[in-house]
Amino acid sequence: MLASCTTAPPPRIVTSDVAELSGMEALLRASLRADHGCVYAHTDGAPVALVWPEGYTVSGDADSFEILDAEGEVVALSGAALDIGGGGVSSTEDAWVGLDCATRSLWMVGGIRPSEPAATD
Repeated sequence: MLASCTTAPPPRIVTSDVAELSGMEALLRASLRADHGCVYAHTDGAPVALVWPEGYTVSGDADSFEILDAEGEVVALSGAALDIGGGGVSSTEDAWVGLDCATRSLWMVGGIRPSEPAATD
């Protein structure tokens, strides 16, 4: 009898029903980690649930994953220091996907890039 090889599903993300980035420009410095099957932005404070544009997905597993945009391009890697543009919102919308992961503070993603080291004087 062959042993079955099961692969854990990738962690889940919250996606909105809008295909574009939010356009908000506040800054959240964080890294992405999976917690209880959901991807959260981890800062010095409490984890934050990111709300990605429609069509964004996750590839990988809870230990090592990447966020892909609607065209399949990698936009973020787990564990990497990131500057996440966007802004906080106070409630969810029924049309969003992954609402089971929207149990923390919510941040509408407006852009994302690797963090740059802080400037020193």
